[in-house]
Amino acid sequence: MKNKALRTVIYYVIIIGIVSAFSYYLYQNAEKFQKLLYFSPEKISLLFLIAMAFPVINGVQNTFIYRELGINDFSYWDGFLITWASTLANQLPVPGGIMSRGYYLKLKHNLSYTKFTSSTIAIFFCSLAISGLIGDISLAYWKISTGNSVPIILIIAFTGMLTSLLVFWIPLDKIRLTEKVTLWAHQAMEGWNLIGRNPALLIKLTISQVLLVFLVSVRYYIVFEMLSQNVTFSQTLLFASASILTQLVSIAPGGLGVREAIVSAVATLLGFDTAVSVVAVGIDRMAITVIIVLTGWFSTIILGKQITDTSSRNE
Repeated sequence: MKNKALRTVIYYVIIIGIVSAFSYYLYQNAEKFQKLLYFSPEKISLLFLIAMAFPVINGVQNTFIYRELGINDFSYWDGFLITWASTLANQLPVPGGIMSRGYYLKLKHNLSYTKFTSSTIAIFFCSLAISGLIGDISLAYWKISTGNSVPIILIIAFTGMLTSLLVFWIPLDKIRLTEKVTLWAHQAMEGWNLIGRNPALLIKLTISQVLLVFLVSVRYYIVFEMLSQNVTFSQTLLFASASILTQLVSIAPGGLGVREAIVSAVATLLGFDTAVSVVAVGIDRMAITVIIVLTGWFSTIILGKQITDTSSRNE
């Protein structure tokens, strides 16, 4: 209990520190950003519209997955609700999106935690590989279209993401790995055995993941243009492809500070001003957070009622 309370306090301190530092920086450089900022009703409306579409597509993706795992009565509406609610849970002081999703699926649909965990890890590695492939293709296109040199670190990073698929075929009996890595690899392979046997499902997941990366790219394109940055869509595809790495690090709820650092690092390597890039991602985060809060609370209430009704029927 003490460790949990301490972790919550640490999370709050990190959140307050990041937000305070960001606010102070904006205050100190207000004149600079006033000259750069260019808001228009059309761009703001489009940004919020895309932010709303993101969890909808993710909800469809979840529906595909859980139906394959044996929950035949899992509807698209269930997929939307569980996505919105778990995304909100990830914004709390103690991120719990995955745990809350697994808890709901266990109580409402009797899906075992083992199936849920293994399939979630397998899907993450698939998404990581798809994002790596998109990143490599974007780098190649950028090199061909502009003739500029491509930072070697980006080639290594995106290629490394692409080769993450190899985790499904690691000969664990022949390689010595840490206990945690071995556990992840075992769970990933179990999940792959569950979803990899269905080519149609893999195609659906691939298409939806590509669409998600595309939408994030459009969001970044809009916010960078709002800050008067001469950005190309191939560059924002790189930002979006790299941002999935946020899921690997959780120093604060919602990846606060981590996503900003990852995207701004890629943007800096491509020649953009680091501080401006951080502000651009901050604008995007504010838009998506508004949507998460509005839809998340609504979904949490509905899912809570469903769990209560299910528990009452089982008593």
